[in-house]
Amino acid sequence: MKPFLLFSAILLFAGACSQPSGTESVIALPEESHVVALDSVDTGVLLNPIDITATGNHLIVANMHKDTIFDVFDLQSLNYLYSDLIYGGGPNDMSRFRWIRPWEEDEFYTVGLGIPLITKINVGEEKMTVTGNQLVQWDRDICQNIYPLEDDRYLIQPGKKEGEWCLYDMSSGEVTDIPALPFKEDEPEEKNLVKTFQNRTAQVAVHPGKNRIAFFYYKFPYMRLFDFKGQIVKEGCVGKKITDPSTCYNKEMGYYSKCVYTDSRIVVRYIPEDQQEGTTYFQVWDWDGNLLSRFEVQDMFYLFALSPDGKTLYAAKIDNDQLFWGKLPD
Repeated sequence: MKPFLLFSAILLFAGACSQPSGTESVIALPEESHVVALDSVDTGVLLNPIDITATGNHLIVANMHKDTIFDVFDLQSLNYLYSDLIYGGGPNDMSRFRWIRPWEEDEFYTVGLGIPLITKINVGEEKMTVTGNQLVQWDRDICQNIYPLEDDRYLIQPGKKEGEWCLYDMSSGEVTDIPALPFKEDEPEEKNLVKTFQNRTAQVAVHPGKNRIAFFYYKFPYMRLFDFKGQIVKEGCVGKKITDPSTCYNKEMGYYSKCVYTDSRIVVRYIPEDQQEGTTYFQVWDWDGNLLSRFEVQDMFYLFALSPDGKTLYAAKIDNDQLFWGKLPD
């Protein structure tokens, strides 16, 4: 081979290896987007909801400006049952938190505000009980976000990684970095840390039973499925191949913006190129990384949850006291 041709081949090979292999894969979007009609009920009790989740037979809404933090509703009828728990230092009081997520039957957990504090709460028919407060022994950095995995292992988003994640084994102290986000080499050289964090943001779903972690990236129509060792199980562009990552970085709005999950399904909110004003779009995935379906509702929602069986979507708004619900297509 002539020297020039050999040099060109080396450049082509290096270019081919510069991107993660999964960025060549494309996960097809289902052709049809189902329209799901939502019903609503006036609760008379919600005041500036900040999050919503479902566990067991109950729907739980966290509020911002009420003396009691959580409002509890019957999952089937959406009848209001009671409100409970306050911020304080008592054994059944809450510390400030950022997120609420379902855990086991009739349990959910909260994540501390800026600290790796996981608080588990049991939801009874008449009251809530704080069943555990665990302050994870993470002193390497600020903890932006955390998910319990199994035993003493956690998925952590450290502040210094500016949006990226690592796996932490508290027993051994071992820290393993999650592979860098796709197209990181095309990332703009931002001096603004907030912008950098946004560029690297991912919506995360965790299934302890299946040892699976799903990432849906904010800036890209892209999915990655990891095991609990941080190994990539499946990944790919969603809908079409991303040939120019800079167009994704330069868009004002992202693609994935929130996800919720059960033992069988992940539902993630996304913004398609042909979005219509006043419509919210969702994709439905399984824990093997298969995109099963997509649907839309004719209203705008950011706060939403799934019933434990994954068949009903619940939603709330920050500016009224209504709860919305609708059956998802099979």
